[in-house]
This record gives sequence, C-alpha cells and structure tokens, in this order.
Amino acid sequence: MAITRRQFLAATPVVAVGVGTVTGLAQSGSWPKGIDVSKWQGTVNWMSVKHAGITFAFCKATEGTSYTDPYFDTNWPAMQSAGLFRGAYHYGRPGSDPTAQADHFIKTSRPRSGDLPGVLDLETTDGKTKSQVWNWTQAFVNRVKSRLGRPPILYTGFYFWRDSVGNPNNNLNCPLWLAAYQSSTSGLIPNAWSTWSFWQYSSTGTVAGVTGNVDRNYFNGSLTQLKALTLQ
Repeated sequence: MAITRRQFLAATPVVAVGVGTVTGLAQSGSWPKGIDVSKWQGTVNWMSVKHAGITFAFCKATEGTSYTDPYFDTNWPAMQSAGLFRGAYHYGRPGSDPTAQADHFIKTSRPRSGDLPGVLDLETTDGKTKSQVWNWTQAFVNRVKSRLGRPPILYTGFYFWRDSVGNPNNNLNCPLWLAAYQSSTSGLIPNAWSTWSFWQYSSTGTVAGVTGNVDRNYFNGSLTQLKALTLQ
C-alpha cells in the first residue's frame, strides 16, 4: 500500500473470525499465509506464489473516485486461477465523496461468491480532521454494506485509528486487517476490536513469483474459517 503505511500505521471483529488471543509469531505455523500487492510488485507469477505456500492474497483495485490499479485486471483472474482465496482493496481518500468511491470500488472489483470481502485501506486523512475521517469511514462502509450485504474488511493500524480517526469504539462490524510490524500484536489492536482477522506483519517479505519486497500477512484462524469469511 502507500508510504503512510510504512511510516505510521505499523509503528501497527465485533466480527471475530479468529480463534483467540494468540499474538506472537511463535504461533504463526498454524496460520494461513498471505500477501498483498499493487502496481509496485509489477507482474506476479501467481502459480509460483501458490506453490510457495501462500493461501490468500489481496490486490489493489481502486483509489479515490476514478483510479484503477493498472495491474488489477491481470491480478484478479490470475489469483483465482491459481487457487488462492482472493480479495481486492480500495485505498480510501477521505478528501472526496465516500459513496462515489465505494461505487467505483464495487464496479471495478465485481465481487462474487468465493471472494473475500472487499477491503477499505484506511491510512491517509487527506488533511481532514478526526471527526471528518470517521464520518467518511462510516459512509463508505455503509455504502458497501447496503450494496453487498456485508461490511468490508478494514485495514488500519493502532496509531492511525487512534490519532487520525479519533479512536472510536465502534468497528462497524468490519473484520480487522491490522498493520503491525512487530513480533507480536499485543497492545497494538485498536480498541474497537478484540482481536485481528488479518495481520500484515511485514512490508519487506519475499515470496517466489514476486520480484522484490512484498507485504506478508497471516489469517487468524483455520482454512475452514477463512473459507467461511468469503462471500456466499
């Protein structure tokens, strides 16, 4: 995702898809492994990614009201063909209309049965106040829920949620995708959630099939629980 993630988010439901409170990398052997990509990774060999032990992946779809990632139309079908649980994410821009952004995201990603819920990547304020960012977030989530019947996954970090969203206690029933580049998530889960569903634990990972660094992730649960999270 963007540089704000590197420098601020990771400094990191009532939908608790995960299995409990384990938070350390020592527990990671049982967690399904994933990556997330955007145009910065270029062309990805998704079959190689799958053979490297990756179970799920997210790719950037959209940003703002009109931008579409130039690799989305290639990544999206290829992730499915490789047999990965796939999800798309929207880089939120609180400086412009949330309903138009949600509609752009849904129109582009065309979510279907078997896909993971779409993701709202919340990591920039566009100069808006905490209350404005929170109001924008609610409007975006409500639009997605009204159109798809499910709220999106929400990607954010402890410090951004606290300092830039205002630290609300309401998670809008969005599963949490936590950005936290430590060996444990202890103390870094925003207070609106009791646990994380996805954990982005590194922005400098390596995986066969991807050139250069790639974000690495875990899912807090079993493969059966990951499948249960997908759209029906």
